[in-house]
Order: sequence, then C-alpha cells, then structure tokens
Amino acid sequence: MNKLYLLGIIGLVGFLFFGQSSTMPTAILQVHNENPFNEVDGSVGGRCMGEKCLTVYVAPWCPACKSLRPTIIDMAKTLKDEGVDVKVIIGKDTQQATEKYAASYPFPVLLDPSGEFFEKAQQRGVPFFMVSDREGKVVNNMAGGTTDVVAMRDMLKI
Repeated sequence: MNKLYLLGIIGLVGFLFFGQSSTMPTAILQVHNENPFNEVDGSVGGRCMGEKCLTVYVAPWCPACKSLRPTIIDMAKTLKDEGVDVKVIIGKDTQQATEKYAASYPFPVLLDPSGEFFEKAQQRGVPFFMVSDREGKVVNNMAGGTTDVVAMRDMLKI
C-alpha cells in the first residue's frame, strides 16, 4: 500500500515537473488594439527585451480570469513603467468571444481563439502566468492567482 502511494506521488511530481514547458513557446497571434495603451507586436516567446517578461493567458468563459482582470491590468501598467514587457493573451474560445473580452482591456492584447499558444505552452488550465528571461527560458509559472498585485508579483518573482 505504501509503495503504491509513493509511486503515485512520484508520478504526480514527474507529471507536474516534466509536463511544463521549459522554454517560452513561440507564436504569431492577432493583436486586438481597440484601446491603445502601448504597442504590441503579434509575436510571443523567443527573446525578451528586458531582464524578464510576463505572459498572461486568460479565457472569456473563465470566472477566475474575469476576477483577476483588474489585477492583471494594474500589474501590466506597473511592470510597463518598470521596463518589463507584459503580453496578455485571450484564447480558448470563439473569435467573437475573444474580441469582445479583449475590448475590456485598456491596452492591446493578443488573440488565440484556436488555443495554439495554449497547446504549445503545455498548460492545463486558465488563467496562467509565465515569466521568461532574455533567452526565452521560463523562470517561473503559475496557474490561478490572487487579486493582490503585490502578492502576485511575489509569487511570480517579478
């Protein structure tokens, strides 16, 4: 019985550790730019212009994503002022739903209705946050979040 329990824990740890992307996936996504706050090109992943970059993935149908929207907006503005590149990706829904939800953000966001980036990132749910370094290596990631910007930054180490 104890061996079976131990094997289950080892399997879960292996799945969680090795199931995560170790490098930032790359994709070219459509930019939704209804309310310009800053310029965003459609590329995600690859090299980061600053020391660290934050990529946030949300979906229109996700209640947690909706509750974190004000936190994501506040954090994006603060990090931008500090020179950290932030990209918000809205996906896993229809083109119409992603565009409608994108309009609720006061800055350009990227659209991934097909879930292409989501699949490449090897994530299991939304919202998720990925912090990458200049080389595109994922240095921290997190599913879920909190509405406290300071706590979010501490958890993400950004």
